[in-house]
Amino acid sequence: MILLAAHGSPDPRAQALAQGLRKGLERRLGEEVLLGFIEHQSPTLLESALELARRGGGVVLPLLLLGAGHLKADLPLALEAARVRYPKARFLLARPLGTHPALVALWAERLGRRGATPEDGAVLVLRGGTDPGANAEGAALARLIEEKTGVPTVPAYAAKARPTPREALLRLAALRPRRVFLLPHLFFRGVVEERLRGRAAGLDLEVLPPLMGHPALLEALEGRYREALEGGYAPCDTCRFRFPLGRFAPRREAQIAGLRALRHALFAPGRHPHGPFIHLLLCTGEDCRERGALGLLRRLEEDLRDLGPLVQLTPTPCLSRCGKGPVLIAYPEGVVYGGLSPEDALPLRKAHLEGGEVYREKLLEVI
Repeated sequence: MILLAAHGSPDPRAQALAQGLRKGLERRLGEEVLLGFIEHQSPTLLESALELARRGGGVVLPLLLLGAGHLKADLPLALEAARVRYPKARFLLARPLGTHPALVALWAERLGRRGATPEDGAVLVLRGGTDPGANAEGAALARLIEEKTGVPTVPAYAAKARPTPREALLRLAALRPRRVFLLPHLFFRGVVEERLRGRAAGLDLEVLPPLMGHPALLEALEGRYREALEGGYAPCDTCRFRFPLGRFAPRREAQIAGLRALRHALFAPGRHPHGPFIHLLLCTGEDCRERGALGLLRRLEEDLRDLGPLVQLTPTPCLSRCGKGPVLIAYPEGVVYGGLSPEDALPLRKAHLEGGEVYREKLLEVI
């Protein structure tokens, strides 16, 4: 059985694309494929992970272009929560689409149809983020496209990383290309792609369509699936989370990445220096931030600091309980609290951390 883990979006086109790929994979592989969304849509990743675990486990296939925070934090958290409920479940976590040859061939074929030559140039536009490994993987994809086509190809990032599309165009201009192609390495025509088109208006360049439902996506997903069955791996070479986590490390560095790191932190406190006896995961996703999660985080950091090695406090991306935040999950018990405020920090400490009892005033569920 397969779990296709998609990002999710308020745009209904995102769900339509994911559903289409799910059905295509079922036809192509002859396996049942569950679908779970990390954000915005249902079924949530956690709900689908629990269903997969209930059936004994299977291959978890990220419908993600690059291996950033969702692969290194959200997926492991959901899978570990599912394994707490179903300890006998076994998962194989596949790699993201990344630099799969099918995606390189897709852009090469599109450039070839337009007669692109080494006298032209291309800008591969990626979403961008704060994860250096994911950004580097995007740059590697641009290089592979150039190797295959001979067309000078420069990576650019729509947000949170450089070069920006404008900066990439300036770099490319030094080569004096005959024509310039903009390659939106995005799933569908969404906000980012529309913004790119607006910025490109009036410039002498051609904006190619995004990936959409191109057959290369199914080919790449099948490749990652078969790779996982043969012993695939999650990307780790540039992952900042390979090193022991401090008790109250800087917030970005405190995020968890990788099944192994998460299992150490939650279930092996006596054998690893970064393994606390109690692990608190505080959601700092968009909805929880709007409900005061960052203020709660600061209060918890202050009120729990003296507990030292007994407690690990980790801010995480969305925990898929929007509307109920700020949400905090306490492990190893798996107790979920919601609707918390900074004033709850001290009562939570006294009840859960010192008294060993559930803080019932803000209890949501036990997973």
